[in-house]
Amino acid sequence: MPKLHVVRGRLVDLRRHVNVHLDRRSSFAPSERYELWIRPEDGKERQFIIHTRTMPVRRRHQVSLIVTEDESPQVWGLVNRSAHGGTNYLRTDPPPLLRLKDALVVSAIGGMLIWRWGSVGAALSIPAALTYLLMAGLWRALVRARRAATVDAQMAKEKLQSGVGE
Repeated sequence: MPKLHVVRGRLVDLRRHVNVHLDRRSSFAPSERYELWIRPEDGKERQFIIHTRTMPVRRRHQVSLIVTEDESPQVWGLVNRSAHGGTNYLRTDPPPLLRLKDALVVSAIGGMLIWRWGSVGAALSIPAALTYLLMAGLWRALVRARRAATVDAQMAKEKLQSGVGE
C-alpha cells in the first residue's frame, strides 16, 4: 500500500471541470474533476486534481489533504478545517473493481486453455474466466476497504489535531 502523508494549507483556488461525453463509446455520465491549489505553511503553492463529484470546500478554507507519496500524488481524503467536514474519496468515489486489463487476462486464459486442450479447454475457459474475475474483484474490494480504513484513521487523526471533530 502506498504511504500516505498530509498536506495542510489554505485553499487558494478551486476550479470545477465537467466533461460531457456525447459519443456512445464513453460513459453516458459526465465526468467531473476539481483542480485545487493549496498554499501550505511554507508558502509554495501546490496543485492537486481530484476526479469526484463531492467537494466540501470553498476558497480560503483551511484544509488537510491525505495524499499518496507517489510521483503524481493522488488525493484519497480531505478534511475541511474551516467548515468542520471531510470526505474519504475511496468511499465516495471508489475505483472500479474490474478493469480493462481483466478482459485481456481473461482472453489470454481462454486462448491458452483452448490452445492446450482444444474443445475441453474451450469448455474450461468459461469457469476459469469467471473464477479469475471473481477473485480479482474480491481482492480489489479487500484492498480498497483496507485503504479506505487507513484514510479514515488518518482523517480522524487530522480532525482530532485541529479540533474539527469537536
